[in-house]
Amino acid sequence: MQTPSPSERFQTSLGLRWDSRAQGFEFVEASRLSLPITDLGAMHGAILVERIRSFGKQLVDLQPHKARLRTGMELLGLDANHFLHHLDSSIAQLVGQSKALLSAESDASLCVVVTPGDYFSGKKIHGFVHWLPIPWRKLAHWYQFGTTLVRVQYASGAGECWPANIKSRSRLNYYLADQDADRRFEGGLGLLCSSRGMVADTSVANLLMIDRRGNVVSPRREDIVQGTSLDRVVGMLKSQGLAVEYRDLHFEELQDAAEVLLAGNTGCIWHVSGFQERPIGDSLPGPVCSSLQRQWCNDLEFDWRSQAIQKGSESEG
Repeated sequence: MQTPSPSERFQTSLGLRWDSRAQGFEFVEASRLSLPITDLGAMHGAILVERIRSFGKQLVDLQPHKARLRTGMELLGLDANHFLHHLDSSIAQLVGQSKALLSAESDASLCVVVTPGDYFSGKKIHGFVHWLPIPWRKLAHWYQFGTTLVRVQYASGAGECWPANIKSRSRLNYYLADQDADRRFEGGLGLLCSSRGMVADTSVANLLMIDRRGNVVSPRREDIVQGTSLDRVVGMLKSQGLAVEYRDLHFEELQDAAEVLLAGNTGCIWHVSGFQERPIGDSLPGPVCSSLQRQWCNDLEFDWRSQAIQKGSESEG
């Protein structure tokens, strides 16, 4: 029998669908999860999403994601209580029934998606939970060689077009930014700006800069998506005796930075090797990046960096 491809494994994996009438989740095959064309999320881009990746086949930091999802649901005028009450136990069951997928993939990301209902039937939660693959080759490259950032003219919108403390799938700006970046620098990642022309964030991560004096700087909180990974990194920095300064960050400052770091749910923490044509540091992970990676792995008792490098080399072979 032929071994299923990764896409086939994910298409046939189990997911969860919220049943508003029964006020609970039901198990369905991922390929059957869909939104009707009259869904308010599909019509207006009013879609909330949380992505929680597993480490060693265990989900980590579910509660911060639930807290951010609750905020988003309340802003959409939805009663989050029943949905979130059932989410923990249903996800635990889903993880238990997804052992074959997680064994074959080593790890995966779990996506929780919520929309505010249907145009005709009104506000009734449409929600589902499904697995997504982790891009091992991309992570392996990021960890070993870093990411090239490309300044683009697209604005983040966080804190201006919608509150910064929710995560939405209204992400056309990020999509266009990364297309623009890749055209100009192959494999480059778009670095978006605030409406005032300051550094904001990227499609996959928040940004931190370490200047030549060792100060750690982040764009203003109100200008960026409130990332759960950024919160974890800020906590680790505090434990190392380092504070984060939140302020307007000019693009020109990145050119003279000692290190520039990216913190995101899938990649955790990694370094920026270049800002367009200008290298950052010596293009290798700097001391702050390396210490944060070690601490994160130690905290989880799982070496996700080595895992990604190994999995990336396997996929190339």
